[in-house]
Amino acid sequence: MAQKKLKIFVVAGEASGDIYGGLFAENAMEITGVDIELRGWGGEQMANAGVKVTKHYRELAFMGFIEVIKNLRTIKNNLNQCFKEIVEFRPDAVVFIDLPGFNMRVAKRLRNKIKANDDDLQLNTKLFQLVCPQIWAWKSGRIKDLKRDYDCVFPVLPFEDSILKSGGVNSQSMGHPLLDSILKEKSARKGVKKEKKEKLIALLPGSRKQEINKILHVYLQAIKDFPDHEVVIAGAPGLEKSDYTLAEKAGLRVEFGKTRELLQRAEAAVITSGTATLEAALLKVKHVIAYKTSALNFAIAKALVDVDFIGLPNLILGRKAVEELIQGDCNPQKISEELRKALSSSDMEKDFDEIYETLGNGGASKRIAEYVVREVS
Repeated sequence: MAQKKLKIFVVAGEASGDIYGGLFAENAMEITGVDIELRGWGGEQMANAGVKVTKHYRELAFMGFIEVIKNLRTIKNNLNQCFKEIVEFRPDAVVFIDLPGFNMRVAKRLRNKIKANDDDLQLNTKLFQLVCPQIWAWKSGRIKDLKRDYDCVFPVLPFEDSILKSGGVNSQSMGHPLLDSILKEKSARKGVKKEKKEKLIALLPGSRKQEINKILHVYLQAIKDFPDHEVVIAGAPGLEKSDYTLAEKAGLRVEFGKTRELLQRAEAAVITSGTATLEAALLKVKHVIAYKTSALNFAIAKALVDVDFIGLPNLILGRKAVEELIQGDCNPQKISEELRKALSSSDMEKDFDEIYETLGNGGASKRIAEYVVREVS
């Protein structure tokens, strides 16, 4: 019996999205009875999993209101290019991963194209969003857009599913792909003796140049109070050694492509925010969240965002498990103080165990891939 041919386009705009996209692709390619052609925008993880990557996510990495305004022309060109590539590819499905400011605009244009039923280029594509926009924090009106433009949304945080469903969105809560990534690596290391935590502090000053320029010098001042620890900086995917010149001047090592390995070895970490905080929690690494942006970006965000926490571990638990030092509090003295508290904390490890239990037993990527393929077969 001939296999059904399917075409799927995947859009990931940052390192974590590239990981999830790679896991999705890997699981999709293992589904029997279908012959899948994968194309998309992403990075090395997706490419290694069999996706023909036509644009690297580093070209999409604009963070903060000011950076977005400064790069509006580039962003507009990227939007047009992405839409054009998808229409020309004519996929059975598009899987958008995170990056809501970009992806939701492309999805809206695609939905309008599908509805137009253009005889010259009829598009019969189903649209999926993996990682829900933070409608619970700001822009709650986007739930209407999700309902209108997407065939299905896959939230990754436990509390998001009910919010989406109450707004009429076809939400399918499959779990968090990050857990799959960690479990996959654990499986690969099965039989290898688990190493004890070293007297090592890992610094994760962000994944974008503007983050590193804003915060790395603060981290470097803070860790001077820990002469008995080795300090290593996790180099972000898509960046280069030249982006970390301050670290080199301070005599610190920057390691690329080894973020998880560093976290596994580390006794503690200082992390900006984002997915890395959840990764640290799942790896049971005591850490402090320390983040700052420009005064204008912060003022705009504070006016628009209604949320008690920014760290994923705290959001999942609904309480503060990891200290968050934001803007003015993100200074060397407070980072040093809170890092010492974290190192001596026993409660933090219990909180991390609770997060692990809350996210389930893995398998999210497989379930999502199977759902998408089933819907378009």
